[in-house]
Amino acid sequence: MKKIKLIFTIAILTAFVYSCNNSAVQRMMEEPVEPERSVGFTNWSDDGEEYKFHLGTDAAVQVVRDLDEVWTNQDWEGVREMLADTAKFYWRNGSVLSVDEFMNQISSDSTGAATWKFKSAFSVDLDPTRGGELVHADFSVSTKTDSTTVNRDVLERYYIIDGKVVAWYQYSLDVK
Repeated sequence: MKKIKLIFTIAILTAFVYSCNNSAVQRMMEEPVEPERSVGFTNWSDDGEEYKFHLGTDAAVQVVRDLDEVWTNQDWEGVREMLADTAKFYWRNGSVLSVDEFMNQISSDSTGAATWKFKSAFSVDLDPTRGGELVHADFSVSTKTDSTTVNRDVLERYYIIDGKVVAWYQYSLDVK
């Protein structure tokens, strides 16, 4: 009799645990999972829909940090490896360059007259389910000429997909 009671108790407990777990799984499958907190808005997307921004990842920020490192070391092949083949580069003067034009520009413009300091970076994501993040980076730049020094804040946005820069935007403001 004790064995029957024990078997019956174990069967009841097993059925109870199974039904609880099965209910939780069913609820997860039925209810949409809300992404983490989102803020703001943008219609900068392939489909023209309005999206909110979500917190991005450190992985996308690390791509920009790594790009800054190889660029600082003038490792031009390392820079090229971090760029998508079809990437576009939007300079603060309004020029839009292809990858080859961009590589020619930065590799020939490395005179060392400017000192760059990487101050901060953060990433936001338009749609965490689709991939692609927008990394915002802030630099302070000091350029010395014969008689003057020009200080500038430079803001750059990088659109990163699968660890590669797809688009790069640069803006700047002279600091007095």
